[in-house]
Amino acid sequence: MSFSNRRSFMIRASWAAAASACTLVEGIAARAREGSRAIAPPGLQSLVAPERKYVVDSMASEDIPGAAVCLIHEGKAWIEGFGVTDRVSNRRVSAETLFSIQSTSKNFTATAIMLAVQRGLLDLDRPITAYLAEFTVQSRFEPVPQQKLTLRHLLSHRAGFTHEAPVGNNYEPAFPDFEAHVRSISQTWLRYPVGERYRYSNLGFDLAGYILQVRSGMPFAEWLKTVLFEPLGMNDSTAATDVYVRRQDRAVGHETGYTTVPLKTPLIPSGGVYTSARDMASYCRFHLNRGKAAGRVILQEELWNEMHSFSFGGDYSLGVIRTELRYGDTAVRLLSHRGGGFGFGSVFDYCPEAGLAWVALFNRPVAAAYRFGEGLVEASLIRRYGARRPRLPGRDLAPIEPTQQQLQQFVGNYVGRNISTEIRLQSQTLGMQAGATFRPLRFISPAEAFVESSRAETVTYQYFAADQLKPAHFECSIGEDSLDYNDGGQDVVGADKPAWDPFLGQYQIYQWGRPSRSVTIVRKNGYLYLNHIRLVTELEPQALG
Repeated sequence: MSFSNRRSFMIRASWAAAASACTLVEGIAARAREGSRAIAPPGLQSLVAPERKYVVDSMASEDIPGAAVCLIHEGKAWIEGFGVTDRVSNRRVSAETLFSIQSTSKNFTATAIMLAVQRGLLDLDRPITAYLAEFTVQSRFEPVPQQKLTLRHLLSHRAGFTHEAPVGNNYEPAFPDFEAHVRSISQTWLRYPVGERYRYSNLGFDLAGYILQVRSGMPFAEWLKTVLFEPLGMNDSTAATDVYVRRQDRAVGHETGYTTVPLKTPLIPSGGVYTSARDMASYCRFHLNRGKAAGRVILQEELWNEMHSFSFGGDYSLGVIRTELRYGDTAVRLLSHRGGGFGFGSVFDYCPEAGLAWVALFNRPVAAAYRFGEGLVEASLIRRYGARRPRLPGRDLAPIEPTQQQLQQFVGNYVGRNISTEIRLQSQTLGMQAGATFRPLRFISPAEAFVESSRAETVTYQYFAADQLKPAHFECSIGEDSLDYNDGGQDVVGADKPAWDPFLGQYQIYQWGRPSRSVTIVRKNGYLYLNHIRLVTELEPQALG
């Protein structure tokens, strides 16, 4: 979903206001400390105590009104609420309080699709035109991309979609109906050919949910309730807007710079689930048991395995992300999905091999909240398997030594979804410069390289040269860190068309009806730039891509 903290604010305050702020923080800390008075089961208290302190301290220091957590550890559970649902009612958060989980909803949507596959309603690898004959999407790469698109592409972010739709998105305050939102996907252009690469997008999941709605003959939220929530005993969970808006015990989203944020989202399959820490305990057990609940098969294990198969490679399968780790001598796969937007954030981690799952729900999406559970999960895995070690240390690889001419082809500035970096030569060593940090790139083939993280873990990149329609790019083993070439000192001068003049200048981006940030379009080296990002392709006259 959308990024949090989109604006920074300069605040001038008097000493009296500062004293008032201190009083507010002390009040937040007191309410967070009270929590719901949950007591961790015997055997979990030594794990829970430091995590509980971190949650309470972070809520006070980062102005997080409310949070709820759930730990499942070898069959035992710790579930607790902290703080308040909002600053008006001051209703205390409990284990049953509903929170929006935003993009963590994608894991639920993928599970719902697999349940439809189990019933014979859907096929992951059949073209989606078999279900939506009228659906189209625009592409400069192929004439009828919709005939190649499958549900597997949609659920693994391999469709090539852009992230947002023109109707119903993370910026508009209006709440259009779900069907209008899905219809507007046909107005978008694919960023990449179908199936070529991972690029995160809400649109794939929303389209998949709409296909399920058409095939099942019931609203997507009703399907979730019938085939997933009710069998798992998740009686408080819902994706139905008319249900969660009436719920009194519901957390309210808080976003920096906004007094209120929109309550309803049309992004129902990609980000519309509301649930509680108590219900998430049931969902955690369902996934830890590979599709079973209370000894009963809900999702066949072979389909659970398919959902977690990572058949395209990379770190994103069907609504789930993997992180490959090593503790002691044991390789550990941690599965997860996070969410954030509309004043909420969530963390969902599960490791079936270790019988471990963790959930954190919070109603202000700040960085500290996304670290809830990190120390606890680490401590649990260390307790079970031993100290963490690099899974594949760089010293175990056999790098080659490309020539300086070969290295020169990679030099330039690159941009990704969340990051930008300069790849440059420093003393004949090629590396990635991000801020003050220079990380050497070491090659194991002419087009495959790796860097080492701060914990000596290897992160791999595969290079693809530019073609007529796409810039060169590095695909990363961490999908969100993949990079597209932006510009460099050796670029030829662009077309620099006079017809571009009307586009030059500063633009204001609005979110939920108010300015959130500004961007500038300028000419540089014969190209148009949006801030530092080069606009490289003109799809048709005066329509830039």
